[in-house]
Formats: sequence, C-alpha cells, structure tokens
Amino acid sequence: MADHGEVELETSGEGGALRVPKTAELVANSIRRRIIQGELSEGDTLPPEAQLMEQFGISRPSLREAFRILEAERLISVKRGSRSGARVSLPKIESVSRYASYYLQASGVLVSDIYDARLALEPHIVRRLAAKPSAPAIERLRAEASRLGSFIGRDHERDYMVASAVFHSVLVEVGGNATLHFLTRVLEDVIAQYQKRHVTSAAESTERKRDRERGVKSINKLIDLIEAGDADAAEKHWRLHLANTNKVWGSDRTLRDVLGG
Repeated sequence: MADHGEVELETSGEGGALRVPKTAELVANSIRRRIIQGELSEGDTLPPEAQLMEQFGISRPSLREAFRILEAERLISVKRGSRSGARVSLPKIESVSRYASYYLQASGVLVSDIYDARLALEPHIVRRLAAKPSAPAIERLRAEASRLGSFIGRDHERDYMVASAVFHSVLVEVGGNATLHFLTRVLEDVIAQYQKRHVTSAAESTERKRDRERGVKSINKLIDLIEAGDADAAEKHWRLHLANTNKVWGSDRTLRDVLGG
C-alpha cells in the first residue's frame, strides 16, 4: 500500500499477540491523521475514489470499508450517487456527549453522580478566575447571565435549562483550561438531557419560577465576587450554589431509568 505512515501493530488482547491492521484500517488511519493534524479542514472533499485507490494502491472494496470506518467515527460524510464523494467533518463535542450518555446509561450511573462530578470541577475554575479576573471573561459571563435571566418567566423552563448549561460551559471556557472545558461540556450536555426530560414530565409552577430567579441572582453574585478578585468567597459561594442545585436536581435514579424510556 502506498501510504507513507508507519504500520501500527495492535495487540489482540489474547496473550498479547500482535495483529497487523487490515488494509482498510491503515487507509482510515492515514486519512484520520490528516484530519486531526489539520491538513484537512471541515467541509473539504476527499479526492475521487479512483484517485485514492491509486494513491493507496488498494481496491475499491477496501477503500469503501475505510470510508465506513471514518463515517462511523463521524469524521467524514459520504454522498452516494451522481455526486458521490466524501466530505470531511471535524470531531464534534456533541458526538462525544451522545456516546458518553449511552455509556453512562449502560453503566447504571446515578443522576447524582453527574452532579457530584460538576461540583468537583467548577469551584476550582471559579477560584482560578477570581485569582486573576479579566474584563473579557467578566463581560462574557455577564452576557450569559443576562440571557439566562431573560428566561425566568413562566413557560420558559426548557429554554432556561439550555441557557443554564451554556452558562456553566462558558464559565469553564473562560477559566482557560481546555481539558476541563471539554469534560464539563460533556457533563453539561448529559445534565441538559436529564433536565429537559425531567421538565417534560413536571408541571410548571410559581415555585419553579422562583427557583430560576434565585439561580440567576446567585450567578450574578458569583460574577461580582470573581470581578472583585475574592477567590475564597467566590469558590465558597459557587460550591454552595452547586450543592443546593444538586439537592433540587440530584436523584438516586439511574440515567438509564430517566433517559432510556
């Protein structure tokens, strides 16, 4: 095969025996590497099949098997017919979140575990933000808090939940740690799935509206503390905010029970 990458041997899992990847896997590895390294961008079209077959020195069935591997990973989309071709699709957090949700459901993870995970991550980010507050970060947080506040009214709870998930994501994003931002994006997407399902089955009430008002007020207090550079108070306040949220939304039911129906 005319691929210039190295052949990566894989263990079979049975006594540590080595397995040589199939031709289609090697081709998929080569294209995947180009996508990840930025040589191919979102929306780029891969060369025609005939050209790729010549480039890699492989048959059409092997090339199409490679395409199926990359399609399953959501790294390309293939249009078949008169305008056939493979178009590049960069990795998306939504795909990871969807699979993470399936994994957590299948593992019997409790809803309360998801909220506890957020409680373990976000106070650390809040302390970092308050230790070195920046005007752009404060501006973004206030904009998201204002948008969240616009959904306080009755009959807006689903919109409020979505906006709340966005606020938590932005909070970690402006904290400057890309890995924590990725992890919290996944958590927030799973939490949003649960909350939207919960809202669907729960009647709107005046008390729920008051909960949203208290939530927005608490968020604005957090931003004030971050802007003031009071790291201890900001961390303590947000830890209490999340703990109270966990009491309202946390559940000993499993995600499978809530989302699997």
